[in-house]
Order: sequence, then structure tokens, then C-alpha cells
Amino acid sequence: MVKCNHLGVINMLKYFKVTNYKGFKDGISIDFSKHRDYNFHKSFIKYGIVNKGLIYGKNGSGKSNFGLALFDIVYHLTDKFKPDVNISYQNGEQTNKPVEFEYVFNFDKDEIKYVYGKANQLAILYEKLYINKHLVINYDFKNQGNRTLLIKEATTLKISPLRVEQSFVRYIYDHCSFDENHCLCKLMKFVDNMLWFRSVNNNQFGGYKESPEQLTDMLDKKEAVKDFQNFLYNVDENLKFNLSIEKDLYNNKILMVNYDDNSKLPFTAVASTGTLSLWLFYCWMLEFDKITFLYIDEFDAYYHYETSEYILNLINNKDNFQSFVSTHNTYLMNNSIIRPDCCFIISENKTIKSLPDCTEKEIREAHNLERMYRNGGFTI
Repeated sequence: MVKCNHLGVINMLKYFKVTNYKGFKDGISIDFSKHRDYNFHKSFIKYGIVNKGLIYGKNGSGKSNFGLALFDIVYHLTDKFKPDVNISYQNGEQTNKPVEFEYVFNFDKDEIKYVYGKANQLAILYEKLYINKHLVINYDFKNQGNRTLLIKEATTLKISPLRVEQSFVRYIYDHCSFDENHCLCKLMKFVDNMLWFRSVNNNQFGGYKESPEQLTDMLDKKEAVKDFQNFLYNVDENLKFNLSIEKDLYNNKILMVNYDDNSKLPFTAVASTGTLSLWLFYCWMLEFDKITFLYIDEFDAYYHYETSEYILNLINNKDNFQSFVSTHNTYLMNNSIIRPDCCFIISENKTIKSLPDCTEKEIREAHNLERMYRNGGFTI
């Protein structure tokens, strides 16, 4: 049996790879432990792992699908909400081959590797779990008698035949009693609090919550209307509103804008698309003290470039969780905003690399990263 080390403070995703998912026919991987020794934005690297990252890519490069693939682990290990965005799953040229995932996590002194394959988004083919490079769980759904289970807490567990959408790893977790120091407990807690959302298509999200919630309810629950009002003003002094929550004839809560003549209008009727996007961000920001990993897809799709910088700085100043945001805004390729080794480019050929890995030149703090990019200084 393999023992886990003591409970600590490191809870981070170290490495991710997916093969045959959507446009990633030949696979795409990212190693968050690969970084350089820059003397600025040191907090963006935590315990030797990228803690704050920016993923840049043109339209169609795969930014959204990369984020969705990364969150696949959430949807069979937890009961958290799953967005209806995975209509296609396997690569169109290899629909007869499995989609394969590999995750490596660091939890204090422990390294957890979780590998699995799926025939489609619901049907699991196999699962493997390694603790400190030792295989402790191996389960083949086609031949359920072919399994390895080297976890002390599960030695007397009676295993019923599993459905293909039922994770064996989760089955063990649900049917055994684990100390909070156990690696499997750390893994499940981390995945249970991962959050993915996008700033387009209303409040589309995955993970963290078990069901959708109206933004007005999210504000009201936290009694955060006035704080949201101040947040908007801090982002841009032109965004000055007197807000309140009222109920309509059907007892639904509505965020209202109050005017000096005592008239009122729904916030959704007054606010611009960008301001509505800020509302979405703010509501999720209320949960930032509880999440473990954040991925915001096209986080600044509706923002002015100054607003993009403001919001990115807010995220990067929260060091209690890992975060990665995708964008096509080259303005954010700026050493005053992001470290070069925390800025990744995903290309049309489905490769992802950090800026230092895209050039033979030594990148310095004084360099203009955006100009280098526009002049073809980074190639992948």
C-alpha cells in the first residue's frame, strides 16, 4: 500500500494532456511546472508551478476547447454543473478512437497522476490513478475483473459492477472512509471546487455549483448590491449607478437602476454588453475565496483594453487559487501585466507554448511583448 504525506498548503494542477478531443487529434499538453527565473511578478509562480496564466490565441485556435477539455475531470468525479457545450467530443477524423486525458496534481509532498479514456463524453473506458508514481488504481470497464486497487481504506470494499458513466475512482471515494490527509480526499476536494465560465452567452459555467443561479440571486445572497455598485465605479467612473433589488409581479428578483426622479429601470435594460459582462464577473468573484482552479474563456470579449487590464490584475492578485484566462487581446502581452512564462500562445496547429519557448531570444522585462508578437517574434 502507498502512503500519502501530511496535509499541506500546496494544491495545484501541474500538468495536463488531452488526445483526440474535438480539434486536438494528435493531442495537446501543457506543463505548468516549466517556468523561467524572472525577477518580476514572482507571485505568479507558486511552489514552482504557474499559478496565474494568460492563454492567447486567434479565433479557431482552440482556446475554448482547451478549457473545456481541462474541465472534463469535473463532470465524472463530481455532481457539479455541466455546461451544454460538448455536443461533439471526439475528433471528427478519429471517432472510433478514445479521448484520453492525463492530469498531474501536486498536493503538498504528494504527486497524483490521474489518467483515463472515454468512448464519448459519458462512457469511461478505463481509469488509472498513481500516487507518487505508484499505480494504486487501475480499472478496465470492458473487463471489470481486470483491476488494481492498492488503497488500504478499500481492502474490504465490495465492488458492484459499474456503469460506464460511473467513475471507479469516485466509487471508491464514495464508499470508503478517508482521512482528510489522504491523496484521494485532496484530489476530490480540489476537483469539486474548480470553476469554468465564459463571459459570453449569459451565465454559462461548469463546475463548482450543482445548478445554475440567477445573477441577481447571487448578489442578493451575499448582500453585495452596494459593493457591486462600488465595483463598477472603481472599474470606470462613468459606470455610476444607484442599484437595488426589487421583486416583480411574479416575485422574481430584479436588479434595478434608481434615478433621481424616483423612476426605475431594470439593470439589464440600461447596462451595455460590457457592463453586463462585468456583472457576471463580479458575481463569480464573490466565490473566489472558495475555488481551487479558475478558467475564464474569452474573459475580456466585451471589455475595453483598460478594463481588461483592471480585471486581469484583480484575478492575478488572488493567490489562493490557480487561474488561467483566455483572450485574443494582444494588449495584455505586457510585462507590466503578466510574466512571459505565464503567457501562453495556442496556435492553429493545436500546440501551446509559453512566450519564452516561442523564441530563441532572451526575453527581458523591458521588452515590448506585444510588438515582438506582431512583428513575428514568437513562432510555435
